[in-house]
Amino acid sequence: MEIQIPLVLFTSFLAWSIGIFGTQCILALKKQAGAIQLVALVTSFVVLVVGGIAVLFHLTHPFNIFNGFGHLTSGITQELIAIVILVVVMAAFFLMLRRSDDNTVPAWLAVVGLVACLILVAAMGHSYMLAARPAWDSVLQLLSLLGAACVLGPATVAIIASVKKVEIEGIGSFAVIGSAVNAVLTAAFLIAMQVSSAAFQSYDYYFDPTHPNYALVSGADISLFSGDCMVATVIAIAGAVLAVIAAIIGRNQKNNWTVWGSVSVIAGFACVIALRVAMYVMGETLFMLY
Repeated sequence: MEIQIPLVLFTSFLAWSIGIFGTQCILALKKQAGAIQLVALVTSFVVLVVGGIAVLFHLTHPFNIFNGFGHLTSGITQELIAIVILVVVMAAFFLMLRRSDDNTVPAWLAVVGLVACLILVAAMGHSYMLAARPAWDSVLQLLSLLGAACVLGPATVAIIASVKKVEIEGIGSFAVIGSAVNAVLTAAFLIAMQVSSAAFQSYDYYFDPTHPNYALVSGADISLFSGDCMVATVIAIAGAVLAVIAAIIGRNQKNNWTVWGSVSVIAGFACVIALRVAMYVMGETLFMLY
């Protein structure tokens, strides 16, 4: 399938935003990182806006996006609802921070924030789960977005804390765990996509009267390790591994999170982008069978 760069950026930036805000909520539950909560919140919102702008370039006429909002079953409507919920929670988070004398928010709001993050991850992932595209029709595709949030969020918060010279207990462990979760979920989704290629080996032809002998898809062509997909696969694997290594070094060198946190974020973001690119390349369709 043709790679849809605006959608790749949309899901990647939104996962990044979710990761930052989700990390904030966890720290808020622990009554930590009050000094950077506002900066992190603004960063998360800006990243969310960048992702929202990116998706408009998917359409020839951006205002056509409103045509899909009248159907609650459409993925774009569900994503919009989830985004609005997250923005409302962010606004409440902002107001509570402004009213607080110690930069804290109520525990219930932090829990609501985590739930809003999970709702948006589920909405984004579910909109791609199409039975006619075997490589996409997997819960691991959805979970790969959660992995993206896990690798990008804690590392970004660690960078902000380092720049602001605020020490957050346990942020190094958060970054290591988050990057490890992403590495595992990335590997799992890559394996699932590779396995999905077997679906194309069961059908030799599609029933197009104008091309009755034209092969549906060659099973040999649907592989992570062939053609353009190989580059994306290598980048995804390398990025996931490098993000873990950088997070481990950053945890061991607490005063150098600005450097190693940045390496982890850059490597993690490269992994996230490459994984979504591979997903599109592997997204061959069996639409004529449904």
